[in-house]
Amino acid sequence: MCIKHKLLIMRNIYLSAFVLLVYTNHLYANEPSELGFLYKQVIDAPKNKSYNDAISKVIEVKDKYKGDLQSQFAINQPLTTLYSYVGQYEKAISFPTDDPLITEDLIESLVPISAVDKILTMSKETQIVMINEAHHIALHRTLTKSLLQKLWSSGYRYLAIETLSKRDVDINIRGYAIERSGTYSNEPVYAEMIRTAKKLGYQIITYDDSSGNEREKVAAKKIYNASFSINKNAKVIIHCGYSHILEKNLKDKRIWLANELANLTGVNPLTISQTNLMESKTLEFENPIYNKILNKFNPINPTILTDNLGAVWSTMPGQHDVDVIWPRTTYTNTRPDWYIKNYDLISFEGKWCRDKYPCIIEIRRENELNAVPFDRLRIEQKPNEKIVLRLPSHESIIFGFNEHGEQVFKGPTKNH
Repeated sequence: MCIKHKLLIMRNIYLSAFVLLVYTNHLYANEPSELGFLYKQVIDAPKNKSYNDAISKVIEVKDKYKGDLQSQFAINQPLTTLYSYVGQYEKAISFPTDDPLITEDLIESLVPISAVDKILTMSKETQIVMINEAHHIALHRTLTKSLLQKLWSSGYRYLAIETLSKRDVDINIRGYAIERSGTYSNEPVYAEMIRTAKKLGYQIITYDDSSGNEREKVAAKKIYNASFSINKNAKVIIHCGYSHILEKNLKDKRIWLANELANLTGVNPLTISQTNLMESKTLEFENPIYNKILNKFNPINPTILTDNLGAVWSTMPGQHDVDVIWPRTTYTNTRPDWYIKNYDLISFEGKWCRDKYPCIIEIRRENELNAVPFDRLRIEQKPNEKIVLRLPSHESIIFGFNEHGEQVFKGPTKNH
């Protein structure tokens, strides 16, 4: 099979997230290829701090397929995920990962309202809230994180997370994510979402460790067994990727997780999409309605559109319930404002990299050094402007790693 066809196949598989990345380890052993090599970078980089090497290797493969749009889409997915791991958010949204969904323009008669407020209202009419994400967009995790406290007050007690690995059997006891907890959970915002949930008292459900045609059915059963089979009145939040929130599938015959759960539980889930109206540095790969919404309503917070009767607007009516629209990202000292807002900050010092670049800087809680870092940033070259990293409320340690993942610095943040 040619690399182009393999990339097309893996592009669709990749959207299914963590479990298939793990299962492809078997593929690498039996069938070495550029394709397996690409996805191995996403899995291995957090293990050995080889983010710089991983990014360089993926770019090298990407350069071989200039002009091949579909292969570029596929290669951009592991590349943008790696950029998200190392805090390079602007780069993560700079590369298209698929053709944009073009939707009918019906926004003229709609009005914007707070996404958080409307989701909370709608969540009271169901027992299952499903929120999707694009796996390279860390911003999407902040919506779920912002809802956790309020949904807890409404009786939600379970958080089911797609990316988690069954290898981490202690996450509910430990209360935070470590490297082996999962794949996307190695990104700091994802890890903080998990930490916040555990602080509030949520039971974390690991459900996604199957593959193939039975994946969605098996996942639904695991969520059911961990919640509704114990308490028929249970309330569950599910944070998942892309199409898993589809209640109906008009594209093909595949039945996704939302549909499987509805059939299994009899509950009509609230399905929330963040992936059809996303910003991109490559504007031609945005849904054109996204820019029209921004120009018309100028949202400053996550927003939902409703008609004059209060009915919510969806880019895929009948398939998912509602779309969330985020404003475009603004930046301060190279970091997204949504990422550093309300946190203490520390300015980067060249000695953390021994003045050799590229390098990776991590900020870790002093009392939980095995946890996923609170912040991680890749610095490609000697900065000519101020760069900041965010700090947790507890004492923390700065780690610096060279381009090969070797530690070159360790020191407390309190002395800086």
